This record gives sequence, structure tokens and C-alpha cells, in this order.
Amino acid sequence: MIRNFFWLVLLANVALFAFLQWGGSLTQDGGSLQPPLNPEQIKLLGFSAAAQSSSVIPASAPLAQQLTPPPIPGSVAVSAPAASSAACLEWGEFSGTDLSRANADLAGLKLGARLTQREVEHSIGYWVYIPPLKTLAEENAKISQLKKLGINEFFVVQEKGKWQGAISLGVFKAEDAAKKFLDSLKAKDVKGAVMGERRTRLKFTVFVLNNPEAATLSKLAEWQKGFTGIEMKAVACN
Repeated sequence: MIRNFFWLVLLANVALFAFLQWGGSLTQDGGSLQPPLNPEQIKLLGFSAAAQSSSVIPASAPLAQQLTPPPIPGSVAVSAPAASSAACLEWGEFSGTDLSRANADLAGLKLGARLTQREVEHSIGYWVYIPPLKTLAEENAKISQLKKLGINEFFVVQEKGKWQGAISLGVFKAEDAAKKFLDSLKAKDVKGAVMGERRTRLKFTVFVLNNPEAATLSKLAEWQKGFTGIEMKAVACN
């Protein structure tokens, strides 16, 4: 009797030990006594509602804001640079042979619609010219001589008056530009050219470049050295 009681107590102890040791895992295999965890219902404590809402960026926010991550507590926030408005560049004013050179230079850049031009007028300027010759034969001989020297940009004044028959070689807004051009003609052995004021309405061309790239600006700065009295300035795009 005592022996049977001893074995019963021993078996009860073994069963209790087994339940305490493995009972949790055994009940989970056969059917969990603990309700399943729902990850979407888990909430992290220790953050205020304001802090949670500040880290949410709506899809309708500007692109720069969407690309900027929310600040980490204790860090320094760096804002994305704001988009700047497009800037244009004006280059001018050109006329005569300077205009032809500038046109040829800009054509090589193939800027398309990003290059436009506008005209401005001045009531007074300077021109380099050959005074009217006595006969038509002398005029034709002078024109032939100019072409042989590589001077192809000119026109013969047809308006009646004291300048009729004069050969205009270039028109300029600035006196310094006219002098420099006259010196270049003399270096080419052009005879009879002089410089003077031109009291009339003269048209000049200004080139406008829309948001030029760095490579374009570099080219323009290089070409600018070859002109006198020509300005280059940044302006707001229309």
C-alpha cells in the first residue's frame, strides 16, 4: 500500500515537472491558449501624437519635401534648395560685321528656341565708310577691291543727299568700337576708309539666351573678348 502510494506521488511530481517545463510549447502546438498578435494594432509608447504626425509627408506635398527625410531627434535638419527662376542672358548690341560674326558664332551652338533676338534703335551712332566717289566706275572699282581683300559686309548708300554713293562698311553704337573696326580695316590695307558720326536712326541687334548652360557661358565669355563696346548681362526672362 505504501509502495503504491509512493509511485503515485512520484508520477504526479514527474507529470507536474513536465507540465511546468514543456507545457507552454505543448499547448501552442495543439492550439494556442494565447490570442495571436496583430502587428497593425501594436503601438509604440513614448512618442507624442504631434511627433508621430510630423513624420508623415502627404503625397500631395512638393517633390523637394517628399525627397527630404523627416528629421531625427537630436540631428540638424538640412532643407533642400528652393528651385530658382530661370535667368536669361542678353548679349549686344550688334550691327554690321560684328553682327555677322556673332550670328556665325551662335549658330554653331545650335541653341534652337533657347536663342532669340530683339532690335533696338538709336538716333545717333558711328559708322566706318568710304566717302562718295566721283564716278560709278570708281565706285565699282572700290567694291571689287574690297571683295579681293575679304571685305564682303558693306552696302552702298542710295538715299539722295551728300552721302549718296558712300560705301558703308560698319555701323556702331560706341565710338571705341568704330575706331577698333577702322584699325582692323587699315591692317587689311583698305584705303580711303574713315570714321564719323551717323545722325540717323540706327538699328542694332541684341541676342537673348534663355537659361544658358555653363558650357555656353564659357563660349560667350571667350567670344566677348573679340568685341568692343558689346555688353553681356543677366536679365529676368520674359
